[in-house]
Amino acid sequence: MLARKYPQLKKPVRCAERMGLIESIRDYYFHRNLAKEDERMLHLQWKLDGIEEGREEGRREKQTIARNLLAKGSTPEFVSEITGLSLEEIAKL
Repeated sequence: MLARKYPQLKKPVRCAERMGLIESIRDYYFHRNLAKEDERMLHLQWKLDGIEEGREEGRREKQTIARNLLAKGSTPEFVSEITGLSLEEIAKL
């Protein structure tokens, strides 16, 4: 090693080795935090997808209820009041 051959380089070599270690540690924490952020964003996206899927499922259930009420002879205004669907949406059913 250089420090053995040139004793005057012992201190700079040790300093460089420490800096390399510090850089490695910094790099490790950077990538660890980056992975945590990726995981957090993935969970958020799954949550948002689930919410959207739930809304769509709720809309389909409301439409099914509206169809059943209309089949039983209920007025569109009554169906709109019960399901929360607009009269235009009920007319399309």
